[in-house]
Formats: sequence, C-alpha cells, structure tokens
Amino acid sequence: MIRTVKAGEKTIEYDLQIKKVKNINLRIYPDGRICVSANRWASKKSIDAFVISKTEFIFSALSKIEEKKAIPRVQYYSEKELKELVLKLCRKAFPYFEKRGVAYPEIKFRNMVSRWGSCHPTKSVLTFNENLMFAPLECIEYVVLHEFTHFIVANHSKEFYDELFRVCPDYKGRRNKLKEVKIRE
Repeated sequence: MIRTVKAGEKTIEYDLQIKKVKNINLRIYPDGRICVSANRWASKKSIDAFVISKTEFIFSALSKIEEKKAIPRVQYYSEKELKELVLKLCRKAFPYFEKRGVAYPEIKFRNMVSRWGSCHPTKSVLTFNENLMFAPLECIEYVVLHEFTHFIVANHSKEFYDELFRVCPDYKGRRNKLKEVKIRE
C-alpha cells in the first residue's frame, strides 16, 4: 500500500508492506523506491512517525542514488570473460585456503541486486554476481578472496577481517573502490 507523509516542506512517498516482523523496517532501493515493513499491530500513525523521523537519512540516501546515476558505468569484461577470470582467480586463491582445510568449492554465477558474492560453507558453494563485469580486476580479486575467507570464518567478525587481511592486506581500499561500482544502471 502506497502512503505519503509530509516532513516539513518535503513529501515522502513509501510502500508499506505488512509482514511478520518485530520492528518497523525501512529500505531504500537503488531505483529510489522507499519500502517500509511493519507488523499488523503497528498503527499507521506510528509508522508515519517512524518514516518522518528518518527524513534526513532518506533524503541523504536518495541524494547518493542520484550521484551514482551521474557516474557512467564502465564494462570491463564480457560475461564470458568475467566467468573465466573469476574461475582463474579462484584457482589462484585456492592453495592458501586448501592448506586451511577448505575443499575446492562449486563456483556459480547469477545476477544479484544487493551483493557481489555469497558463500555457503556447508554446501561448499561460492556464487558471484554477474555484474562484477562492471568492476575492475582489483575489486574482483577482493570479492573472490572475501568469499573464500568465509569458508574459514562464516561471519563478518573481527576474526573474519583479520583472516581477510592475511590474504588481501589492502582489502579496505579495494572494498571502497567496489562501493563506487554500480550494480544496476
């Protein structure tokens, strides 16, 4: 259900979704849509008040989305080249992880909206976003090493980043550069 609230001079339109959630949640999508999820017991008044309380965050996020749209998207690789490159980088990274007891995983590719890769340690599967074709080599290397590191530490704790640092000492710079890459046009 689409709702509209006034926050001073500004108007915010959002899509309210009633779900089995504990808290009121707000999400802003790359296309600028604002979605709010709440449970059926939350009053419309309290949901609207929540959205109004997030006005500064919402308009800051929408501004960043507009800025990203202004940056042209560069395609570095074709889909085939990307897949070959990722497989090559996986083979290159594997010896380090093999010494840590990691079996060579199944490698998959798919189009993802909000993440560059995923790791399923119990299934021994790494999945990479096909949109990595819009990322430079150093960012793709970072994603491969990041996902492989999840076989050793399955979360994003300090221990995980300490482990990632061992195989990719400049991961912070690469991660920041990756943040500038648009997943969607």
